[in-house]
Amino acid sequence: MAVVTFGVFLVPHLFAEIKNPVSKLYVSDLKGEADLHTSDSVTSLTKKTVFNAEGATVLTNKKSNDAMAYSNGTGIFLDANTRLDVKKFVQEPFTPNRYDLDVEPSVSQTQADVPYGLVALCTSKLAAGSNMVYTTPQATLDVRGKKLVIEVNDNETRVSVLEGDVTVRTSDDSSGKLLHGGQEAIIRSNAASNTSDIVSTGPIPDKRKQFLSDRASLACIAKQTVYFAAVDIKDANGDTAEVIHIAEVIPTDKPTDFTVSPSQLSP
Repeated sequence: MAVVTFGVFLVPHLFAEIKNPVSKLYVSDLKGEADLHTSDSVTSLTKKTVFNAEGATVLTNKKSNDAMAYSNGTGIFLDANTRLDVKKFVQEPFTPNRYDLDVEPSVSQTQADVPYGLVALCTSKLAAGSNMVYTTPQATLDVRGKKLVIEVNDNETRVSVLEGDVTVRTSDDSSGKLLHGGQEAIIRSNAASNTSDIVSTGPIPDKRKQFLSDRASLACIAKQTVYFAAVDIKDANGDTAEVIHIAEVIPTDKPTDFTVSPSQLSP
């Protein structure tokens, strides 16, 4: 069982400028240090804070990791020495009176970049019309859920799909390669031709399954710690806007603490 504690995070000067809610990222858990970069500031992230997702860059430090939840119900885990650039994240007005919390609350559009590091995703069931695209220096990933891990090191990207489907595209393969649950692909850069190629696809090796599952689980836990709704509010001029309503989900029976050992973090 769980109880829900509500809180509203407002951006008053944006009321008259938006029709759809300003999409958010909520920091569910943080081990070590991580920084949030926006167009006009750099701040240190803290646990249980929320910020506008679109245009944000999150960087985790050495021996640190960060678990967050998007306001469309997607959980995300950033391992040590990872950079995430949220290029675009917008949502349509939320569906009222939601009962299935594992279904995305409204159609959303996500475009994010992972220049380096490790990112794990745990998505809700995406609404019809939603689009989720992650890019790396080597590949473009069309994500249709539900659990996956993206690793970017030097001139290589490795995409591991634990559940769901992901289409991997490269500069030399616009049609892409469809990966299903239990499969992974390795994509490498070709410096001589300034292109990238999928060099291998196949089942996820048994020796990597626990490593990947641990990180995807942290992303899934993050999405379960918060409930997102939307409320209509008016500014001083009487203009109405829908804003994200954030509720922290507090379990009445505390689950077993799940952490990643520092010895298992990326160097």
